[in-house]
Amino acid sequence: MVEFRTTMLACALALPLLAFSGAPATAAPADAATAATASGVPADASGVAADGNYWVWADTNRGGPACGWSGNDPDWRTCEAGNDYDMNDRASSWWNNGYSGALGDVRVYADINYGGASTCAPNGSAGNIPWEWNDRISSHKWVTDCGF
Repeated sequence: MVEFRTTMLACALALPLLAFSGAPATAAPADAATAATASGVPADASGVAADGNYWVWADTNRGGPACGWSGNDPDWRTCEAGNDYDMNDRASSWWNNGYSGALGDVRVYADINYGGASTCAPNGSAGNIPWEWNDRISSHKWVTDCGF
């Protein structure tokens, strides 16, 4: 039953996505958990070239405080060293603006340290987080393939 729910959640996350283009064929770094605020990220990013980051916002429609990571992050309680913003269990919208190719997709997890249920955000996609995952994500890893 849990496996079925996870598969259904992954499908729910993947279906309503908006596609973006212009990503170069290089991989995002897998180990550097560098986060940034989204002050320079446009609200309507269709057609914007990839910046190598996985972005999340606290509110729907890319609103409110945001964090962007170019690498893995096992604990969303801070965006990065020196940044006290807590994104743990707060994300309501997202954008995978990573580079296409190896390590271009992002697997998100319900618990810190890549634990609990997971689903995946395909490269170049974005949207509001479905209610099943809204305010529930705590960590992420870059992966080569979402598997759906």
